[in-house]
This record gives sequence, structure tokens and C-alpha cells, in this order.
Amino acid sequence: MRDLRGHQSAVTGTAVSMAAIALTAPLNYGFGLALAWLLPADEFGVVSVLLTVLLLATSILAAGFPWALARRVARDDDPASAAASFRAALLGNVGLGAVLAAGFAGVQLVTGAILPGAGPGLTLLVAVTIVLLALGQVLVGGLQGTRRFTAVSAVRIAEVVVKVAVGLGVVALVGAGVLGVGWALLIGAVAAAGTGWWMFRDRLPRLRGAVAGWREFAAAAPMAVATTGFGLIGTLDVLLLGVLGQGHGVTVAAVGSYQAAAILAKAPFLVGSALSDVVFPFVARARGAAEAHGWVVTGMRWVPLALVPMLLVLAVTPDSFIGRLFPAEYADAAGPTRVIALGAVGLIVGDMLLKALFARGLARAAAVRIPAAAVAEVATMAVLVPGHGATGAAAGFAVGAWVGVGVLGAVYLRQHPVGALPVRRALAWSASVGVLAGLLALAAASGRGPDLVVIAVALLVYVVLAVVLGAVPAQDVARVRGFLDGRRVQRV
Repeated sequence: MRDLRGHQSAVTGTAVSMAAIALTAPLNYGFGLALAWLLPADEFGVVSVLLTVLLLATSILAAGFPWALARRVARDDDPASAAASFRAALLGNVGLGAVLAAGFAGVQLVTGAILPGAGPGLTLLVAVTIVLLALGQVLVGGLQGTRRFTAVSAVRIAEVVVKVAVGLGVVALVGAGVLGVGWALLIGAVAAAGTGWWMFRDRLPRLRGAVAGWREFAAAAPMAVATTGFGLIGTLDVLLLGVLGQGHGVTVAAVGSYQAAAILAKAPFLVGSALSDVVFPFVARARGAAEAHGWVVTGMRWVPLALVPMLLVLAVTPDSFIGRLFPAEYADAAGPTRVIALGAVGLIVGDMLLKALFARGLARAAAVRIPAAAVAEVATMAVLVPGHGATGAAAGFAVGAWVGVGVLGAVYLRQHPVGALPVRRALAWSASVGVLAGLLALAAASGRGPDLVVIAVALLVYVVLAVVLGAVPAQDVARVRGFLDGRRVQRV
């Protein structure tokens, strides 16, 4: 491992990550939408659980060892030490992936409780995919720590493009159903791991050599625990809806309908996660709590400015999208979409807080407290799902997400100097969002047809007000104007 230092700034990293999201988010959306149209509702329900299982596995395997590696590489100038850290992360994460794969396979083959109707073939595909995800995430961790954001984005793009192409091909052309989706996910994981290896090949150490000691694993353990707890917040609603609703009218098809709501309402989380990924190495390298907090604010300020308006659209006007994007049998997804959107704001903020605590070496404090959020989610679902079905699951998700913000925020505030909120900027944002909410309510009442036009006008008015009233920082406005001016000059 020769030079472990990258050369991309936070601004460049954000731009690259946003570009990758601009490509992959529509593909992921389209994949979910296409499967909803191509598969019967009950099979789409099984696919929903399958995707959620792999999402949870990715959440577990993406932190812990990979994040410990990224943090170590971002701080360490010694190539030999970084190489030993890479070997430790590789050994630990692939080992963890093998344990998760074996656990999943054992439970599924014996009880069949995780994926309804899945046989040994699909079970084996999922188990192998989990191990490949573990390998790929270590490579992403190394790229992340060296601030090679373009390479990180390339890995994610490769996984999504291959998954979507293969998945739609085997389902639409061959009629392979759920098993075909399993193959697509496996091949996508192969593509991600292969791309990660190719992008990191000039910095890969030899596999034989010194391995970082138990301290490296000890640093990864609380990260893994905290990330597992946080990953559960975003997945327990889908995983437990069918279990808790059994005997209360919740079918596999109802789980598929809930997944349709989640596809819409949780999508902005991808943007928030990309922002926190970009900021992470800069927080890790910060020379003190004040500097670290400055970097956190750099990413966090876009939650109210950009992501809350996106989620407000889904919370107020879900019928405008559910009715157009999904078959008629998913019409009842509009109600859960509203509640999930409210919880998604908390999930985005919680993700940023969690990664900031990781970067600052406070993973242990997060690991101790984050399980409270998962417990709150399960308790809420246990009470509400039998009587309210999918809406009860959505409420459980929202409760878990915001409890997570509470427990993580308490740790963060004790460790970082947080200044007063700029009153003028907060009032400007509140006024802009208030106008947006009013216009969105008008869109919801206008009926199908003019509703999309009103939504577009509402968002445009919000952007103009946010800029004119000063909700958007002046330096960001100047940066955008400079970029646009540069584009005009290039065209001339």
C-alpha cells in the first residue's frame, strides 16, 4: 500500500456522490417499480423481505471493520500500519459475513420464517451474496478513507447497474421470478466487489503480512453493534410486519404494498447517507471538537434545506405518486407513505449523527444507546400492527428513527460545542417551508392532473424564497452562481 492519501475535497466528493445518486437512485426506483409491475403482489412481498434482509446485512457489514479502516486510513500516514489495518478489516469483515450468512441459511432452511416459500437454492444465493457484500465493503472502506470518492461512486454504480440489468432481464424475459431476483443481487455484489478491487488495486497490500492486533478489532466492535442497531431501525418494519400481523389480516401481498410505500418515502435517505459519507473522513481528521462540528454542520444543513422539502412532498401528496407509479392494488400504500416520510427525516439525521460519532471515536457510547431505538420500534409495532397493519409498522419505524436521534444527539451534544441557531436563517427557512406546505395541500386537493403542476410550482417557489430570504447560506449561493457562470463561459 503505497500512497494512502487521496486528493478530493469535500466539495468535489459531494458533487461526485450526488452525481452517482442522480444515476443510481432512478435505477433503484425503476427496479422496484418494475418488479412491482412484473411480479404478482405476493411474490413482490417476498422480494421486499429479500431486499430488506440484504439491506440489513449491508448495514452491518458496511460499518464496523470498514468504517474503522476508513477512519484509520484517513488519519494514518504510515503505509505499513495502514496495510496491517486493511488485512485486519478484511479478515474480520469477511468472517463476520460468513457468520451472518451461516446464521441466515440455518434459520431459513430449518424454519422458513425469513423468506416465505424460499427453497435451498434461493437461500444459498442469499448466503453467498452476504459474503460478497462483506468483501466489497472492506474495499469501499479503504477507498473512503483515502477520499477517493469517484471510486466509491463507481463501486455503487456498478452494483446497481448490473443488478438492475440482470434482474429485469431474467424476470421480464425469462420469467424467473423471485429466484431470478436472487441471482441478480448475487451478480450485482460480484460486480461491486470486482469494481472495488480494480479501483483500489494500486493501494492493495499483499494478503500475507502483518495484521493489526486486537485493538483494531476492538475499535470495530462498537461500530458494528451501533450500526447493527441503526440498521434494524430501517428494516424491522418490513421484516416484522408479516410476523406481527399474522392472523390479523396482514398478508405477504400487504408486505409488498408496504414496501411500495417504503421505496418512495425512504429514498431521500440515500442522499443524506451520501452526504455523511463524504463528510466522514474530514470529521475524522479534524484537529478538535469545534472543527469536527463545523464539518458535521456542513453536511447536516442540507437536511432541512433540501431533504425535508422532498419528504414533505411525499407526506402531503403521496397519492400523486403511488397512483401513477404502482399498479392499482398498491393504492393503500399512500397512508403508510405519509408516516414513513416523517420517520425518514429522523433516519437521515440519525445516520449523520452516528457517522459523526464514529469519526470522533465515540462508537462505544453510540453502541450502548442505539438499541433503545430498535426496542422502541419493536414495542410500537407490537402494539399497533395487530390493529392497524401497515400503518402501525410505519408508526413503529418513525418512533424508532426519532428515538435514535434523541439518544445519539444526547451523546453528540455532550462532546461538541454547538452554537446558537441563526435566528434569521431559521425564520427564513420556516417561512419558506410554510409556503411549500400550503401549496402542497392545494396540490393534494386539486386532484389528479393539475396536482403535479402545483407540486412543481410549490418546489420552485420554495427554492426562490429560501434563497431570497436567506435560508440558504450566501457562500453556497455564490458557489452555485460561480458554477453556472463557468458553464456559460464554456458554452461560449
